[in-house]
Amino acid sequence: MTSYYAHGLQIDSEIPLPELRPGSNRAADVHIRYGPVPTALPDPVKSCGFFQAAPDTLLLTVKDVGRYLVTHGRDIVVEPLPDCSEDLVRVFLLGSTFGALLHQRHLLVMHASSIETARGAVLFVGPRGHGKSTLLAALVDRGHAMLADDVTAVSVESPSGPVAFGAFPRQRLCTDTATRFDHPLEALPRVPSSNKYLVPVPRFCPGPLPVHAIYALDVHEAADIHLESVNAAQRFALVGRNTYRSAFLFGLGLSRMHFHAAARLARSVQVACVTRPVTPFMLDELVDRLEEEFGGPEVSRTVPQ
Repeated sequence: MTSYYAHGLQIDSEIPLPELRPGSNRAADVHIRYGPVPTALPDPVKSCGFFQAAPDTLLLTVKDVGRYLVTHGRDIVVEPLPDCSEDLVRVFLLGSTFGALLHQRHLLVMHASSIETARGAVLFVGPRGHGKSTLLAALVDRGHAMLADDVTAVSVESPSGPVAFGAFPRQRLCTDTATRFDHPLEALPRVPSSNKYLVPVPRFCPGPLPVHAIYALDVHEAADIHLESVNAAQRFALVGRNTYRSAFLFGLGLSRMHFHAAARLARSVQVACVTRPVTPFMLDELVDRLEEEFGGPEVSRTVPQ
């Protein structure tokens, strides 16, 4: 077992996880190991193609990769198929599998990139292709510390308000974005089964950090950047729409928990929609406009990588 730290959790893993930061000597919150995994759950509440779910249990079956069993928010057992690469096993372990575990731990799991600012954590949500990764890379280039590239875990249990946890100090970037920010492609590992590269970030915030705001990214045919606050009903819908692997929730018996967590986050933080032109991207102008809203980088909690 090797000790790691991510999403506010101490992780002991039999599987090497080089993307994660080293852990400490405290007791592990999560245990990951290789082992036999059943082909089906005995009494699933929901069975939907690649996963089956019941309270406190989720079975994930990935074609040509293997099976993952997640139980009680504490244990992950992985049974890879013969000859499947460890790199590919980690893609689904650190993605959908860990997303299920975070749900089981009653965290609000947002499909969002996130950064540290002087006012707290800022989350960015939006459909694929709307520029979340490019915007995150630009903000990191401006000196902000990254919390998470794709999945941000949020706890709403603190009396002082929702807090976000850092994931791990790597970002997935397509060729164009990696080249734009002068990352040497020949020195970067490729993300298996994708056209992206795994890029280390120079500044990372492990959190926890109070959540200041959520920005939903959108595009339009106009020539300007438009920012508009979102009303209360739209806020709740936006949080629900951008929950990571929300299809898991019903089978896990967590729909009610998620409803209350999403409602608390929606009413506790600023939420706005920021719309940019389809073309040109206007990336520098977009970053300038956002920094007018939440300020520049905060360096006190940043962990250099």
